[in-house]
Formats: sequence, C-alpha cells, structure tokens
Amino acid sequence: MNISVIIPAYNASKWIVNALESVCVQDYRDFEIVLVDDASSDDTASIARGYLESSGVQFQILRHEHNRGASAARNTGLVSARGKYIAFMDSDDILRENFLSALYELCANYECDISFCGLVDRFTDGRPDSDKIHSPANWGIYSGEELIVSNHVPAFFCCLYRRSLLDEYGLRFHEGCTSGEDTEFQAKAFCRAERITFTTQCLYIYLHHSGMGSVKNTDTKEKKTLRYEHNTQAQERTAEYFREYARSPELQRMTRDILIPQVTIRKATGYIMRKDKEGYMSFLKDSNNRKILQSSLGLSKLELTFKALMLLYMPGIYYRLRE
Repeated sequence: MNISVIIPAYNASKWIVNALESVCVQDYRDFEIVLVDDASSDDTASIARGYLESSGVQFQILRHEHNRGASAARNTGLVSARGKYIAFMDSDDILRENFLSALYELCANYECDISFCGLVDRFTDGRPDSDKIHSPANWGIYSGEELIVSNHVPAFFCCLYRRSLLDEYGLRFHEGCTSGEDTEFQAKAFCRAERITFTTQCLYIYLHHSGMGSVKNTDTKEKKTLRYEHNTQAQERTAEYFREYARSPELQRMTRDILIPQVTIRKATGYIMRKDKEGYMSFLKDSNNRKILQSSLGLSKLELTFKALMLLYMPGIYYRLRE
C-alpha cells in the first residue's frame, strides 16, 4: 500500500459521494481511503460504505463514538493508515484525477519528504473558480524552512507527506482546537522537512459553501471569539516549536521578530473580544509582554509595528477601536 487518503467526515451526507468519487477515479491506483466518521448524526457512514463497496477501491471506515473534531479524526486515520505516503482531504472537497499521481511522482523521483500542488477555490454562490498557487517562482527542491521564511507554504490538504516523516517527529493535529490546527500541523511538518518540491498545477478543489465549518463556527460572537482564541493558541504553539527546533537563523529571527509579537498582539485583542478591559490593561503592563512589543518596533512589517505602538502608548484608543 503506497498512499493512504485520510478523510474526516461529520454530517457530510450531502457531499461525501462527490468527494469519494474524485478519489476513486484517480489515475494512480495503489492507494486506500481511510474515512473517519466523527459520530455523525446523519447517514454519512452508510452512504460512504455503499459507494465504496462497489468501487473496487481498498478502504477503511472508522467511527468515533462521540464527536471529537476534525483533528482527532485525522489522527485516528493516521493510526490505521497503511500507506507509505499520506494525503488529507476534507469530506466536501474534490481531487483532480491526477492529484495522487502528480504528487507521488514528485516525492518518489526527487526523494522528497513532501510534495504539493495549487488549489482551486470553488464557490456555490455563483462566483467563478479561483486558482491559488503558493509555490516559489522557480521550480526546485527546497527545505521546509526556506519555504516558511519566504511565505510559500500551501494548505495542508494540497500536500502528500512521507509517512515516516510524520512518525519520526510525532507530527499530529492538536485535538480540541477549532481553528489554526491545520496551519500548526503544516508549519511543524515544513519545519522538519528537508526536501520539498511542487507542481504549479491546481489539483485540489476546495469547496466554499454555507455549511462549511469556518462558516458554522463563526455564526455567533461566542463561537467567533473561541475560534480566535484557539487560532492564537495554535500560533503560539507553532512559535514555541520553531524556537525549539528551527535550524536556520532566518526562521529563528522570523519567530523572534514577527511570530511572537503577532501572538502577543492577538492575546491582547482576545481580551478585547471578551470585553475584559481589566485583563487587557494588566496584560499590557506585564514587563515581558511590553518587551516583546517593543522588540517589533522599527521592523519592516508596518502593520505589526503600528499595532505594537498603539498597544504600548495608546492602549485605550486601541481598545475602543477594536471593541
């Protein structure tokens, strides 16, 4: 078994057949589908099983007894996956028929830890498709740290990962996190990967619709605040990971001068979202937080410098502006 395609699914009965069909018609055939039903209350699992049993494709259907979130479902899939390479796919998205073959050939031919492609943003509200390509202008073999520093990191579902890379470094999704867990996983994987390459073909179709998680989980102020806080925590864990494991001076500088100040600003903003002005002012009086904000002044990232200046010297105005 060469590739495992891991698909977390929760109440995805409307979309799951289209997603599975796009995997089953891949022009590369040495793969399995690992579908993890995250305690759906609809018939997602039975629809998937009915389709897959007649597909001729190797598959596993796993089930959580309680809803645990997409991160936990992906981790469950990784435990049971038998492939030497891993791809992740959402249950409402679609793969181009050469997604697996293109990414596998890149990994195999160039002995890469990760290969990736571009994606297509597809909208159900009538807007035209939009291609997104996150790769550098020049094709080649890059270290993951080079791509992080140059801001050429794609979405995790556009990638094919060497399974042994994930296992060697214990790379898994942070469970219980409702936002930012995917970029955290991706950042850690790229930090560890020594050889990465890409195709500029847009082979993953990301479907935007009213029922997607990023929409449902921001339909109330409380949900929006929770997602913001979880995303901040994911960024903080990423910065701590880079600080401990990044090998290049460039990534260490980026962590110190940009990522950590960004996290500090987000933490301050979190107090505003919770309407906790006392906590906000106390946070900004902390000497360590002030030192972090002061370290970002004068850097080329103007938005970061502006926010740091406001928090340091005009915290009341910043509070009212963001309230």
